[in-house]
Amino acid sequence: MFSAQEIFVLRKENALLKTHNTKLKQAYLKQKGKTDVLKDENAKLKREIVRLKEELEKIKKQRDTYKGMIFKPNIQKIVKVQAKKKKLGGQAGHRGNSRRLPQTVVQIKRVYFQNCPHCNHPLKRTNSVEEHTVEDIPDFEEIKTTVVKFESERQWCRRCAKEVVATPLEVIPNSRLGIHLIIQVLIFKYVCRMSFEIIVSALWQTYGLRITTAGLINTLKRTKVWLGPEYGKLLDIIRGSPVKHADETGWRIKGLNGWLWAFLTKDSVYYTIEHSRGGGVARNVLSASSQTDVLVRDDYAGYKNLKLNHQSCLRHLLGESREASEAKDSSKEVRNLHKLLKRMYKELATIIEQPFDPQRRQAYYQYYSVCLKDIVEINFQNIDAKKIQVRIKNQGNNLITAILYKNVPLTNNLAERQIRPAVVIRKISGGSRSDLGAQTFAVNMSVIQTLKMRNQPLIPALHDLLLNGALGKTN
Repeated sequence: MFSAQEIFVLRKENALLKTHNTKLKQAYLKQKGKTDVLKDENAKLKREIVRLKEELEKIKKQRDTYKGMIFKPNIQKIVKVQAKKKKLGGQAGHRGNSRRLPQTVVQIKRVYFQNCPHCNHPLKRTNSVEEHTVEDIPDFEEIKTTVVKFESERQWCRRCAKEVVATPLEVIPNSRLGIHLIIQVLIFKYVCRMSFEIIVSALWQTYGLRITTAGLINTLKRTKVWLGPEYGKLLDIIRGSPVKHADETGWRIKGLNGWLWAFLTKDSVYYTIEHSRGGGVARNVLSASSQTDVLVRDDYAGYKNLKLNHQSCLRHLLGESREASEAKDSSKEVRNLHKLLKRMYKELATIIEQPFDPQRRQAYYQYYSVCLKDIVEINFQNIDAKKIQVRIKNQGNNLITAILYKNVPLTNNLAERQIRPAVVIRKISGGSRSDLGAQTFAVNMSVIQTLKMRNQPLIPALHDLLLNGALGKTN
């Protein structure tokens, strides 16, 4: 038995323990609350880490793209691609394609010795020769500018009672530069893609002609006016074509971001440079087009609301799926989806090449519409496959519109090829320093690229267009 004093002590200790236990419980609950908050924050951080990793991958891909534009290419990637391709140069068994001899020989020079080069003994002439044909340009010392001063007589007609002044032929009014020199500047700038500084140097080194950069710029601004009528005709051609293409790329104007748009057919191209990438640009350019026309374009939303039939570029979709399938962490779903799209593209390409049969094409269209619908309805589990699926869902049957129409391609490769020369010039020049400079580039480049697409000889074609434009004539 415990004594009264011991019981008192035990009760006191018990009360202290209860008080301590209560404090511990309160501390535990407080700590548990903090732990729950930290768990929630930890979950949020994990989700944020996943999001940042995805964003980092996108940034890395963009970085690699820009590095490929500016710096030397990825050697490992090149080796990988070259391993799949044939070796460079002519292939075994292929017919040779060496430079052919000119059909017309302007001059024949007979070369011979009068004395032996070894012993100096006199030699007799023979009819046995070794032929060697050389194609060359005139000596630079002989290539000089031709300065012509035209004196137009002021004459009086007694019958009309008027003064008449003859106009020199092949001469642009009020221009101190000749037509051939202007054509050479246009070719240097828009075909050879030379900077103004290099053009100035080339003209001086080749022809001994001194002209400033400002002089060249003013000359090109004048050619814009002379080629303006032809530029307007190109717009009418684009609008009236049953099949047209469109693409756009960045273009700096006065140091600010702008956009170069390209609208084209198989033999004409119309460039315009705008401050906006909005759909209003395409709507304005294609305003007079028929609603039955087909527009081949990429999946940029700016074209979406145009009242035309749309063919979305299948190559863009295949490029996205290939990139996703070749990623290090790609899923089996996206790899299988890429194989399916690749096989579908090959089948569609075969169909497009066949003679046009409306009933058969309609049957093909219905079949592949179902195929696309089936792909959209698949319950993918991986994000990379879902992203490709969303692109397919957004474009829908626009991916297969080409089946229903004649001469409509599955891809927008034509527009991309025609916009590439402008991109190269942009990388050299950095864009345009003014709105007028941007307009000048659009007009001159449109006319020259169109002549090249039509395989017309540049010099005589530009000669006629410039003279007719300067003299106010219409073809």
